[in-house]
Amino acid sequence: MNETKSAIGNQPRVHWRELFKPGIRKAVLIGAAIAILGQFMGVNAVLYYGPSIFESSGLSGSDSLFYQVIVGLVNVLTTILAMFFIDKIGRKKLVYFGVSGMILSLLLIAFYFILGTGLGISNIFLLIFFLLYIFFCAGSISAVIFVLLSEMYPIRVRGLAMSIAGLSLWIGTYLIGQLTPWLLENLHPQGTFILFALMCIPYMLIVWKLMPETTGKTLEEIEKYWEK
Repeated sequence: MNETKSAIGNQPRVHWRELFKPGIRKAVLIGAAIAILGQFMGVNAVLYYGPSIFESSGLSGSDSLFYQVIVGLVNVLTTILAMFFIDKIGRKKLVYFGVSGMILSLLLIAFYFILGTGLGISNIFLLIFFLLYIFFCAGSISAVIFVLLSEMYPIRVRGLAMSIAGLSLWIGTYLIGQLTPWLLENLHPQGTFILFALMCIPYMLIVWKLMPETTGKTLEEIEKYWEK
């Protein structure tokens, strides 16, 4: 309690210029970057346009919708599962594990669209690859992002900084929602999923090099990380 009181103090109302102080500015920019990048790794493209993507592989409309229901179910169940592991494994380790799996599954999806038909691979494998992708995504970045953002900012600017990160996330969501049909048409599914796999790399590097591990740390300890 004393540490919390010391961190909060008797500070006046926070002004926007607080966000531009060196350590805080870095935290705000990192939070906004991972919020936007997380959307360009494909999760909402899959959730929004899954049936269209499945149909492009030759599935009928009814089968595509059924596959999408399975994808949604795995998404929900994996998110619940991640709640039990996020504190035991750690935020950053969960991201490393999940994003690595996302890259692999995205490349497998792209491989299916490039060679799957020619090699006579059953479309059930496409569903398996999608389920792997959703499993790794829901179990890592989807579960971790809001936890990390809520923990990483200094207490006095947390409200303002979270609002910027939240706005960035929803801007990314809007953009990927609008751009995905164009990507699927111009890059085709294989190019689109290779692009999503490439976008995972800067996300991983930012979390690895620039983000603090917040698991087991008090909010005051995390604040001191940015002050350094």
